[in-house]
Formats: sequence, C-alpha cells, structure tokens
Amino acid sequence: MNNASSKASYEVPLSLPAGVTILDMVLPPQVIPLLLLLLIVTPIVFLTGESLFIPLIDWLRTRAMSPTGAEAALGDLPTYFFIKLIAFVVLSFLGCFQLLLRIKTIYYSTWARAFPRPHPLHVDYQTDSNRGMMALIQWKLYQVAMVCLPPVVIGTVTFLVGLVELYLFNTFSDLSFVGLSVQLTVELFLIMMLGLFTLFAFLNSVWTALTSLFGDIVAVTEPDLPNPIIMQRCGRIAFCSPYVYVLFPAYLLLVGGALGEVIWLLNAVDIDQFISFKANVPMIMLLEVATLAWYLGFNFFKFYTYHHGLSIYYTKLPPQLKECFTAPPPTGSSSYSSADSSYSSSRF
Repeated sequence: MNNASSKASYEVPLSLPAGVTILDMVLPPQVIPLLLLLLIVTPIVFLTGESLFIPLIDWLRTRAMSPTGAEAALGDLPTYFFIKLIAFVVLSFLGCFQLLLRIKTIYYSTWARAFPRPHPLHVDYQTDSNRGMMALIQWKLYQVAMVCLPPVVIGTVTFLVGLVELYLFNTFSDLSFVGLSVQLTVELFLIMMLGLFTLFAFLNSVWTALTSLFGDIVAVTEPDLPNPIIMQRCGRIAFCSPYVYVLFPAYLLLVGGALGEVIWLLNAVDIDQFISFKANVPMIMLLEVATLAWYLGFNFFKFYTYHHGLSIYYTKLPPQLKECFTAPPPTGSSSYSSADSSYSSSRF
C-alpha cells in the first residue's frame, strides 16, 4: 500500500494535451512532408553515392596495383569528378543528417507534451523544437566523436607502429649486434598489446553507443544541458528501467535490418533504374515505410523507457542525497533559463 501511494505521489499517468489526438502523436502534421521527402531522398542518396564511390574505389585499386611511376590511370577520373564527389558528400550528409534529426526533434517535442514530469525533483520536458534541434545536432556530433574517435585513434597508432616494426625488422634483421629473437619478442609483444588496446577501444565504443541511446531525448527535452552532462546522465540511468533489456536488442535489430536493406538496395538497383522507374519502386518504398515505422516505434519505446528510468532513478536516491536536490519550478513556469540556477544541483 505504501509503495502504491509513493508511486502515485510522483508519477502522473500519460495524458494527451488539449487539442492533441493519437493521430497527432503518430503523425504530427508538420512532420508528414518531411517523412515523404525522406522516403524519396534516401534511395537516391545511397544509389548516387554508389555510382560515385565505385569508380573511385576502382581507380584507387588501379593506382595501387600499377607499377611504380606509372601514371596511366591518373587521367581516368577528371578533376570535376572529385569536385562532384565532395559536393555530393557534403550536401547529402547535411541534407539527410539534418532531415532525420528534424523529424526526430519534432516527434520528441510532440511526445514530451504528453509525458508529465517524471519526478518532482526533475524539470519539465521542454517542447521548443528549434532549440531542441540545435542541441540535438551538437549532441550527435559529440556522441559520434566519443564513439568513433577512440578506436580510430588507437587503431591508427597500431597500424603505424606495425609499419615501423616492419621497417625495423627488415633493416636490422641481418645485423649481428641485434638478436633476432629479442627483436621478434619485443615487436610481437608491442603489437599484441596495441592490438588488445584497439579491441578494448572498439568494445568500449559499442558499449558507449548503447548506453548513450537516451542522449537524443535528453538533448531535445533539456536543450540547455552541456553534452558531457548528457553523457553522464545516460550512463547513470542506462539500466534503471528493466525495459532496456528489450530496448538494446531492438536497437541492434534495427541497425542490422537497416544495413541489410541498404546492402540489398545497392546490389539489386542502380540509380538509372530507380530514376527511370525500371526498378521495383513500390517494393523499395514498402521496405522504406516498414523500416521507418519500426524506427519511429523504436524511438517512442526509447522515450518511454527514458521516462520510466528517470522516475525509478529518483525514487532510489538515498534520503541524504535527495536533500541536495532543489525542486524545479512548477509546471507551466514561463522562465526556464532563470530556473536553471535553482535546480542546477538536480542535473546529474
């Protein structure tokens, strides 16, 4: 009985705001044209990228296999090809990246209106999609850096050390004053240790990618939080809710399914067939719609899991630690920025 009354004291049931229907939660009016644009742009971007990168890869392979000093393959790709390739990479990245983040921001802002404050010690979810969009872009760049840079840096160091060791081995293997067994032992030990560090960095990056899934929601619903604090919060509440044991496998399944769809698209269709409608365009669109529906459903489940995890995190705080938190202003307060100083201790 005490547990039920305690739960009711901080958890408010999910409720739709006035004038918002279930259809608005599933398909907000402002997101419909963006979804249609995403469905059209995505296959064009991937197929166009394939038509540009395959000649580049073949050109690089030809250059690498050609005899030293041979320049026969240099003229195969004119200068404007590289200009076109760079322009495509920049424009497609900015277009698809920002389009997808805009869609996610609109959905998170819409869902945030229906989710109440998870606990009296936590702030209300913010619903300003413009501020949320800027915070989300900054967070994604920070998250990508935290996930990708460590294995890339350590892997590059391992590769360079391996090249240096190969050069030293070829240089000193015939010299009598350097013992071959000692040289091999030192070089193998060094490269094995660096290889283990690279493997550890890769596994740590996978772990960071999983435990930082809630960062998108935090960035949109609390756009004033700095990125290191967002990462810290993600780590603290990553396993608070039992729903994460379904969320993480669902995320891996989503990534695997999306990669499989991209591989199938690149192998079965080219850009000319798609533009001229000679390919099975309805099948491609159907797969895109199914993937997009799964992606949006996953994000709603992620939002709910984050909300649930926050409520559990606050209730499990020791009483002496709860005294360090300052309750934020009540719901509907018009000054969010001025309230930051009053509840800054509650930002974990």
